Amino acid sequence: MTMARKDPSIRRLRRRGREGIGLALRDLAHDRRTTLVLLFTVAAIVAPVMLLFGLKNGVVATMIETLLKEPSNLEVTVYGNTRLERAWFERYAARPDLGFILPRTRTINATIDLANAAGRMEAAVELIPSAAGDPLLPQHLEAPLEPSRLLLTATLATKLGLAPGDPATGVVRRGSGGNRENALLDLRVSGIVPEDRFAGDAVFGHLDLLVASEDFRDGLRPTLATAELSGTLAPARTHFANARVYAKDLAGVETLAAAMRADGIEIRTQAEKIRSVLALADTLAFVFRVVAIIGTLGGVLALGGALWVNVDRRRRSLALLRLYGFGTLTVVLVPLAQSMAIAAGGFILAAGGYLAGATAFNNVLGRNLSGQGFVCRLGPEHLLYAAGITLAVALLASSAAGYRASRVDAAESLRET
Repeated sequence: MTMARKDPSIRRLRRRGREGIGLALRDLAHDRRTTLVLLFTVAAIVAPVMLLFGLKNGVVATMIETLLKEPSNLEVTVYGNTRLERAWFERYAARPDLGFILPRTRTINATIDLANAAGRMEAAVELIPSAAGDPLLPQHLEAPLEPSRLLLTATLATKLGLAPGDPATGVVRRGSGGNRENALLDLRVSGIVPEDRFAGDAVFGHLDLLVASEDFRDGLRPTLATAELSGTLAPARTHFANARVYAKDLAGVETLAAAMRADGIEIRTQAEKIRSVLALADTLAFVFRVVAIIGTLGGVLALGGALWVNVDRRRRSLALLRLYGFGTLTVVLVPLAQSMAIAAGGFILAAGGYLAGATAFNNVLGRNLSGQGFVCRLGPEHLLYAAGITLAVALLASSAAGYRASRVDAAESLRET
């Protein structure tokens, strides 16, 4: 019974709502010039804000992506040689800000002579230990799983004419003066590291290869042959002289560096470059907030003022609606519906202006990014957010006009004419 009694009132409210919205839209279509002015007013306020946010989002996001694409920016370099116990590596591997860590031998021992099948040799090539998750390797390239496997940088592979699958000879030298010994290792190239990941001549190898080479040079093993590399040499070490350390993200570089300095380890980082980018991000975010606040207030005042004046201008028409039997809800819905329609139309125009401006920015200014990103960019979620804000501002602006419309007295308005 209760629902049955409510049905007529609900239907009545819906009818009045449709009447108010229909009247509002017909009035906008009739007064086309005023409607166009209001549409362009909204678009003129929203479009620059969208472009500014697109610039902030595009430029900063591209710079951060560029930093992240360069693993060297995430590296915390241990300067010189020190003594790092295995417990130290285990402690840092458990840190949430660490992205990759791997022991390495003394710098002076981290080289190898490499020759191709024709005997052409490159001497004292840097030997870098690698393992799964190495940030210097592209995702499609697997780190060497065996000590006899190597990854060559593109420049070194070009010099030696080597390709994946080709055999190579590694030469590890020890001694001084006339007392010299050479250990020859039969190795095989398993992949090529592109130049954009590592520029220069280097070999990425299994940690056991570096440990065996250092032990041979230090006189801890009498000989060194390929067959002797097939053991787990690195786990037997209790300490290492150096390490490859990479943070998980840009923010982790400073926290890792602080922790390592507290351990008495001298390190080098790209912290200054990272701080400059993050500072730029904060600055642009502040500028956007200020402009967005000013633009929002301007939109409320401009649209609200226009609707208020429009209600005053149409007091006689609103009074006639009252005389014709239209209720307060219908009269109030007229400025509210007009405001929402103007906001929706204005946002569509603003989105068109944003797309045109963003295309121009990306085509002209994007050349400085060498095709690596966008100068101006907004995602679908940003556009939806902007549309919601625009409609909310329109609703806020029309509330005063709606109140003004609800106070129109039919008899008073007719006496004024």
